[in-house]
Amino acid sequence: MVSINHLIIFWLIFDIPYLTWRIVLYLLHFDKVRKMGHPLVTVLVPAYNEELCIKKTLQSLLVQSYSNLEIIVINDGSTDRTKEKVNEFLREHEKEINKKRRKSNWEFIFIDQKNTGKAGAMNKGLSKSQGEFITSIDADSYLSRSSIESILKYFDKDNVGAVAGNIKGISHNKFIGYLQTVEYELGVNIFRRAQATLGNVMVTPGAFSCYRRKALKKFEDGTVTEDFDTSIRILERGYKIVTASDAYAFTQVPLSYSDLIKQRVRWQQGGLEVFAKHLFHSKRFLVKLEWVFTFFYTFYGTFTKVLSFLIIPFIVIDKELILPALAIFYGYTIIINTILFSLVYSKIRDIKVFLLIPIYSLYFYTVILYSTFVGQLVAMQNKKKWEKLKRYHM
Repeated sequence: MVSINHLIIFWLIFDIPYLTWRIVLYLLHFDKVRKMGHPLVTVLVPAYNEELCIKKTLQSLLVQSYSNLEIIVINDGSTDRTKEKVNEFLREHEKEINKKRRKSNWEFIFIDQKNTGKAGAMNKGLSKSQGEFITSIDADSYLSRSSIESILKYFDKDNVGAVAGNIKGISHNKFIGYLQTVEYELGVNIFRRAQATLGNVMVTPGAFSCYRRKALKKFEDGTVTEDFDTSIRILERGYKIVTASDAYAFTQVPLSYSDLIKQRVRWQQGGLEVFAKHLFHSKRFLVKLEWVFTFFYTFYGTFTKVLSFLIIPFIVIDKELILPALAIFYGYTIIINTILFSLVYSKIRDIKVFLLIPIYSLYFYTVILYSTFVGQLVAMQNKKKWEKLKRYHM
């Protein structure tokens, strides 16, 4: 007979080593790195129906403290006024752009093409680029003034093939937006910093990342998460990928539950496609270890806990213990999230994050579990489409 105590021991065996691994690596992350020289940096901005956002994105690039820039905007068959907005920006800032061209190695290139998908747009820009380092930024995001200068300094060793930026969600003062900004701090920044300690960052986010040209080769296609796909390919080439905690990008997050689910379904679908594509490719041992952690805890960790409560209690446990078991399960989840949210609080110093824990625990086992399930179904159907979420003025 399986008891509640047996279940708790089972969860602890799996979760405590994992949490310990993440926290230790996170604490070891903060080492100093020396500054780079002043190489040419190409910034690729793929855009598909970004009329509400793209001028803010370009404005943030225009005021960068790093001046040796080549900016390439790729309008990938937009059906809205994205092209007109880019041209408006060029007219409005013509004097500033010309001044930058005279004083430094600064260039702006605009490519208008038929729709090829995000990876295709990125590779078109890459083929026209000259930079020793390639930076990607989504057209619904913008950078802080020193972001490019900050991210470059992390290429302090030749074996660093890419650097992930520090992504901050724009909440628009909405609860669903705040939920995701905290989630970004937890999943995107804390876990990514832990991975960076050993140079094993799994995902260089499309919102803001920088690549060493000789490590990049191209942006991978064939999946709906080209950033994850490209990162794994770079790791397989033997390079390390780290993160830049002081290189900020601010990106829009979904502000409706339908858009949020659509986004997470795509992430789950793309993740499973990447795992299938790279499953049998050779990797360093520590990359393999991180690969297993990412696969099990990101894509199937939710399933293991839910199945253990939906199946085991109803089969082998006394029926009178079902409700107490579910209560203990929810309490256990809250304790685990409290540990993780303590790390979030250490970074953002906002006491409200602790009030979010019970809601986040429910959110994880509803929205994320549903998205995981649907993402698998969509992956099996082999659908490849650059999905658009609703945009807002930044």
